Amino acid sequence: MSSVAHITPIFDALSSPGFPFETNEQEVRGQTYTCYANAPAHVRDLWFAIKASDDDLYLVYEDERMTYGEARARVLQVANALRDDFGVGEGDSVGIAMRNYPEWVLAWWAIQVAGATAVEMNSFWNGEEMTYGITDSGSSVMIVDQQRHDALVPQAGAIADAGIDMKMILVRGSDASEGTVAWDDLTGPETVPELTCGTDDRAVMVYTSGTTAFPKGVVHSQRNVITNHMNMVVLTLGMRLAEVSAQGGDPLAAAAAAEAAPQTVMLVAVPLFHVTGSHCVMLPITATGGRLVLMYKWDAAKALELIEREGVTAFTGVPTMTMDMLAHPDFATRNTSTLQSMGSGGAPNPPHMVDKVNESVENASATQGYGLSEVSGIATANGGIFYAEKPGSAGVPPRIAEMKVIDDDGNACATGDRGELCIRGPHVFVEYHNKPEATAEAIDPEGWFHTGDVAIIDEDGFVSIVDRAKDVVIRGGENVGSAEVEAAIAKHPGVHECAVFGVPHERLGEEVAVAIFPIAGAEIDTEELRSFAGESLAAFKVPAHVFVHDAPLPKNPNGKILKRVLREQAAG
Repeated sequence: MSSVAHITPIFDALSSPGFPFETNEQEVRGQTYTCYANAPAHVRDLWFAIKASDDDLYLVYEDERMTYGEARARVLQVANALRDDFGVGEGDSVGIAMRNYPEWVLAWWAIQVAGATAVEMNSFWNGEEMTYGITDSGSSVMIVDQQRHDALVPQAGAIADAGIDMKMILVRGSDASEGTVAWDDLTGPETVPELTCGTDDRAVMVYTSGTTAFPKGVVHSQRNVITNHMNMVVLTLGMRLAEVSAQGGDPLAAAAAAEAAPQTVMLVAVPLFHVTGSHCVMLPITATGGRLVLMYKWDAAKALELIEREGVTAFTGVPTMTMDMLAHPDFATRNTSTLQSMGSGGAPNPPHMVDKVNESVENASATQGYGLSEVSGIATANGGIFYAEKPGSAGVPPRIAEMKVIDDDGNACATGDRGELCIRGPHVFVEYHNKPEATAEAIDPEGWFHTGDVAIIDEDGFVSIVDRAKDVVIRGGENVGSAEVEAAIAKHPGVHECAVFGVPHERLGEEVAVAIFPIAGAEIDTEELRSFAGESLAAFKVPAHVFVHDAPLPKNPNGKILKRVLREQAAG
């Protein structure tokens, strides 16, 4: 019996009647979905249900510490100040635009407690981009740090011209414009506001990364956010119990041990405004009484210092972050033995990186998650011994998710065939805000969300993301998946980062190109690199052009490599 065969019976048990993750059929926005029968009605219910004691440590930032008790009081104060002093009503948009400060976390939960919509704005946006987000979302209240405040002040006229009477709440700043209120001056009562909104009313709006055009506001309902949290717990717990079962252990004993496990200490290196940071890291760690160690910005040396200093047990980031830490000179001297899990998401995980994590980090195992803003966070997960059996796979979906791949004509593909991945379930987003045509294009009448990702689903239900449809290089009529080429080249000992893309060719239409950022001290011989790639790739997949960069490859704030920029640089 293969290891992965143990997953289905464990997932079946967790979703059975009488269990915490029992499922049933429910009507959601005109569609019938499999849902969690015991899911709370509102996101804020997760906050009030946290079992951590008031003395348990919750937030760590630099040398600052905040307990759950202090956070509980502050969230109520801010929630009531939003409602009483700023007139925020249920469903109203409240924007958050700041770096990974403790106030980001507190503001997000306060907005949920108030019953408003948390609009997670990209903290790397400039003033004009933030103005777009404010006017698009209708955020009349913005909670900002000094840098975002200063960028918005010159935009006040444009925002007013759009019909929005914007008020700012300034976090960690001393130079406030007229009418701006300091965060520390929010002193509402510590009482729980009444809430009348429904489970399918909006709770959050996140913005797509916007690498090619203006970003779209992805609207998540209360149900969407809660379902994603429960998916995270089911996938993490279910795969852990399945691993125990596959190794001959007792899953029930393992479940009891998990319930009594010490507090999870999570290093938060990804931006909180991204769905990975807010929905897949902050929310589940908070809801299970864990501790969040916040980083202002990514720095491998700082991350290793914090892991050692704070006894970090879990880390999730884009693959580049993991590779940065493993390649850093400090890695050999820092104590990383407390790490139990090193997760990756947001970009394809090079298969060889899994082995490197498992070999290099004493007690940690590598995990991989695939997700999108449009599914409120997580779509599939893989990890532990299942990685060895399904290397390179993004893993399995939670039980409430339906998945299929379709061909160019919209027909379902056979098991093992590649096609566009479609997802259906209560975690799929409500709409693109103010963009009905884009919504209708993304979600078909039967409720299937068309991801635009090219995937294969195998006989065990494991999903492998072959590529983004737009990242396929079409060379002389042959489709070349960039992820496959990147995985091959990433194994080269001199490569730290790589990205594959197409460049125009008069006869072939496109040729394959790769951008390389070498490991420190390494010299890249382009012909030797092409020969190395040719050992595992067909000749037509081997890059015809190799661009060696002397700095890290350009990325958006979520850590994804900007292939559009690389294409433009190559053209120049």
